[in-house]
Amino acid sequence: MTVSDARIARIPGAAARTLLAIAGAMAVGAVVLALAGLPLASTFVSIAEGAVGSSFAIREWLTEAAPITLTALGVAVAFRAGLFNLGGEGQIYIGALGGVMIALTLTSLPGAVLIIVASLAGMIAAGMWGGIAGVLRARLGLSEIITTIMLNFSAFWLVSYLVHGPIEDPHGTRYPWTEEIVARAQLGSVGGVLPIVAIVLAGVTVVVWAVLERTGVGLRIKHCGLSQTASRFAGVRVGGVVLLAMVLAGSLAGLGGVMSLLGDQHRLSDFFAPEWGFVAVAIALIGRGTALGTLAAGLFIAAVRSGVDQAQATAHVPSSVAEILLGAVVLFMIIANADVVMRYARRVSVSGLFTTRRHAGIP
Repeated sequence: MTVSDARIARIPGAAARTLLAIAGAMAVGAVVLALAGLPLASTFVSIAEGAVGSSFAIREWLTEAAPITLTALGVAVAFRAGLFNLGGEGQIYIGALGGVMIALTLTSLPGAVLIIVASLAGMIAAGMWGGIAGVLRARLGLSEIITTIMLNFSAFWLVSYLVHGPIEDPHGTRYPWTEEIVARAQLGSVGGVLPIVAIVLAGVTVVVWAVLERTGVGLRIKHCGLSQTASRFAGVRVGGVVLLAMVLAGSLAGLGGVMSLLGDQHRLSDFFAPEWGFVAVAIALIGRGTALGTLAAGLFIAAVRSGVDQAQATAHVPSSVAEILLGAVVLFMIIANADVVMRYARRVSVSGLFTTRRHAGIP
């Protein structure tokens, strides 16, 4: 059996796990809705309609899916290298900051050029931000789990400080956000249904898949994730691979921040991406660390998020109940992929052990 045949053979099992996870989440949701005194059938229908029930719902779903899934792709790249990137949140903010600074400064550029330059600026800025954790891991052996979490706080409060003062909209009502970016730099939709940011997401997913599965770079990343010791024995510069993986992870999350800025919010504020980075980790785990799996998981979780959000307005679902429903879906999907969660946890712990022993001089 070839590798492709093996992957195809695993599809029915993955589909079965997904269906069981959805059924389990719906069972928990039914109990919660019953305790809250809400009608089950009409509430579930409202959630489905809120996700895909109209062209507006589909556009909102795909618009929300793009930044979260792009960030999850970055998490998946780090997973492949045996790293646990919890810094997606901060990388999103830094990417959006880099993009908005270009969008507000180089306003004389043509629209297409401005969009490309702003996107590249956001990716570079966030890639450098992710690279900080990569350097600390590669050179000093510091856990990227801790450093990326700390960098999240630094990024958020940096953006918060800037939007409350230096780059705050001077013509606004003292709300902590920047000026609105020019209209020609805003990404719309095709036919009023398909957001351009969703097209960008699809294209980037294909590129990430090709890099991870069809290039020497992807092979080195994969081998380092499986065993850093074996990779060093084979002559691979493990520190360079670690740094590259974290830079790529940051760049993808930064692109997610820029896509949210250009495609939806059009201003940078200090609470524009609540918990996206941590949702992205769950999506990457559900997607089993693969590009295509992460795309599918991101679209599914975004649909649930969008549907639940709409149900709060149309079916009068309390926000607390809505969060429980969303959490149940994510939890059951992660449980359905418990094997991959444990595998990545083992990779991270073993990789960290070898790095700590090497820097401590322990043979």
